[in-house]
Amino acid sequence: MAAWYTAFQGTLALHQDGFVAASQETRRVILRTVRDHIVSKNKSEDESVELPKALKMAIRRYYRQFLTDEDDIWAEDEILGDVPEDEPCGLSPEEREAAARPKDAAFYKKEASDWDIAQKLFKQEIDEYDKEEQAKLGVKNEIKYRTGHARNWFKNMTPAQKKEVENAREKWNSEGAPLESQAMYRKRHLKKTLDDFTKQLRRTMGCQVMILTSHKKSADQTLSVVIHESKPLNSKKPFTQSSRGNKDWVSQGFEKFAEWSKSEFYSEENDDESNEEEEDDGKDSLPELILDKSGYPMLPSRVGVATRGQQELVRQIFRASYKVLTNTAKPVPWREVVGNPTLYLDSDSLPDGFILRDPSHMRAENINQLWGHWEARKAAKKKLVIFVAAKLGDMSKERLENAVPYQEKSKKKYVEIQQDTPARPHSATRTEQPARVAASSKGAASTHPTPGTTRPARGNSESESAGAAATGRRASPAESDSSEDELPAAASAASRTRMATRPSSAQLGAPATVPIKDRITFLKSLSSNSEYLLLVEAIRDLGKEPSIIEQTVWPAWATWSWEGSYLPSDLHSVDGEARKFLEMSVSTKISGLASAMQVSLGLGLLLRECKRAIEYEADEATSDTPPYIGSSRLDIGILDLVIEAVSKVRGGAMHLLKARDIQQERHIINKAANGEGHGAQVDSHVPADGGDGEVEREKSRGEAEKHVGKEQKDEKGGEEEEEEEEKVEEKGKKRTKSGGSRKPSKKAKSEVRKSGRTRQPTQKALNL
Repeated sequence: MAAWYTAFQGTLALHQDGFVAASQETRRVILRTVRDHIVSKNKSEDESVELPKALKMAIRRYYRQFLTDEDDIWAEDEILGDVPEDEPCGLSPEEREAAARPKDAAFYKKEASDWDIAQKLFKQEIDEYDKEEQAKLGVKNEIKYRTGHARNWFKNMTPAQKKEVENAREKWNSEGAPLESQAMYRKRHLKKTLDDFTKQLRRTMGCQVMILTSHKKSADQTLSVVIHESKPLNSKKPFTQSSRGNKDWVSQGFEKFAEWSKSEFYSEENDDESNEEEEDDGKDSLPELILDKSGYPMLPSRVGVATRGQQELVRQIFRASYKVLTNTAKPVPWREVVGNPTLYLDSDSLPDGFILRDPSHMRAENINQLWGHWEARKAAKKKLVIFVAAKLGDMSKERLENAVPYQEKSKKKYVEIQQDTPARPHSATRTEQPARVAASSKGAASTHPTPGTTRPARGNSESESAGAAATGRRASPAESDSSEDELPAAASAASRTRMATRPSSAQLGAPATVPIKDRITFLKSLSSNSEYLLLVEAIRDLGKEPSIIEQTVWPAWATWSWEGSYLPSDLHSVDGEARKFLEMSVSTKISGLASAMQVSLGLGLLLRECKRAIEYEADEATSDTPPYIGSSRLDIGILDLVIEAVSKVRGGAMHLLKARDIQQERHIINKAANGEGHGAQVDSHVPADGGDGEVEREKSRGEAEKHVGKEQKDEKGGEEEEEEEEKVEEKGKKRTKSGGSRKPSKKAKSEVRKSGRTRQPTQKALNL
């Protein structure tokens, strides 16, 4: 085949001079004419010559040796590429490799050899060679001869073919299967492969294994990291959950491995490689970006640079300015910067009314507007772009020491003002001061107490922003009596005054937006953790007990006046802030509903914040998500500490409830057992010279004896209970007989005449 041109030397020589002197368009016509002449002449011959399949490319390569002009030679080399002279088809090596690359991920389980690569790359050539050899032997489609013929062809490869096989082998073994095939194969076989591998190591070598795996996700610049470990044989828990120290170690290792994997999958050389590819494609190269002494970029020239190249220049300018602030090579967090440019950039870095976008999304008019602004700053000898803020995770250790965490400015808090009518002289009245409450005769405390002070026994929820309001279910009997007297006065006062409305500056999901009646429901919505839900259910029964809160420096975000949906950045960036609050929560003495709700609120908000930080995904974050959530210190270790603190606080609340129940039972037993003292106490409430006092004394004694019988009935067996009931019944019969005798005393007659109905027992007797 290599000597085909010797048979058609006359035809080739006839058009040789015309091809050398012609332009590219004319050369195509000449090549087509020469090809047609050679094909027609070859058919007319008795003994035809085997022609190359890419006959036009072979003719062009033949004429190329007669060219003398360097531009013509360069143009022909560009068209011919690296296709060898005896190439049977017109495909380039790159096109052949891309077409022959296997799509099945199972092909890449083992490293491919030259023999494996050659069968994929030159499958058509091997088939043709096999047919020729079988034709010589006089056999057809004999499979037993194919492998031998393929081996012979493989041994006799040309140097160009061997080089092509080596290049494909290195590429396929290093890159593996295509990304789409990897994703599908990983989804189906990753877990099973890891399980089989760990079991195989345990069975064959007796090894326990923990594996960290990472892979790219479909979204740009995102990763997925998975921990896989062997199942324990003797231990109850696996290594990652066996102790708190192991959990912390795994959490830190997880984060470090994720950072390393991100630099491995998304190297910083991608931009440079893409630029080199653009230059190889014939596009204009970008001008070099020159930096001043401070590291800020100087405005380059964009003459002759396409729009795509100008987008890359804008990206490089922003990246160089960001590097000055962070002192690292981290890329610009465009998602956060575009969402809040006034936070990250100096106010003069962008033109007025300019809408900042990712440089890859900028249009020509956007770049022209930005470039004109930069030219004006260059003329005024100012920096092109100045960053004033950065992500905490992007800053170096030296810059992070002097960094100040960003905190949003909160608006002034409004306090509802209510003017109560002075219906009762001893009730606490409210003044017009928004932050303080005047002290009454019963000693009402301020709404903002100083550290070290305690609340009075009558305060039910002073720590709440709504004041000392309490629900009817939480009120004690004495308070319910007083509240009934105050209903008419309160109704008249409400008709004459209006409450100050709360401003709508609080974010959705903030404690300040929750009404008092819905606070228990809000606490339950903060977390689905079972320990925390049990704590919220337990504190509901503390409303009947007066609350005495030991005041400490309680954080503002853990109160019902907090107007933010997210917690402050100190909890996310400063190490030890969360642990300090947990220690404070555990050590706080819970004595009633107010203190219990305050502690439960702080723990619930911290649980919700930990979940947000752990489940944070940059590509799924909303616009209102603070930037410090992505680099938060609230990891799995902090979440375990919060759950442990919830268990301790719940234990204290349950102990308080149990102690209160025991104390009430003892109080009832002691009061009921002391019949005389109780009777004297009851008798003090009625006139001493009337018969009503004697009747009331008899009834109170009967009630006390019933209570005593009930308590003794719980403690003793069934026989003793029946005896006590018989005693009570006998006493009742004796009293009824004495009261209903044929000869009643004058005293008894006066009782019947004076009292037409049975007198009800007092409130204190009912409390027993």
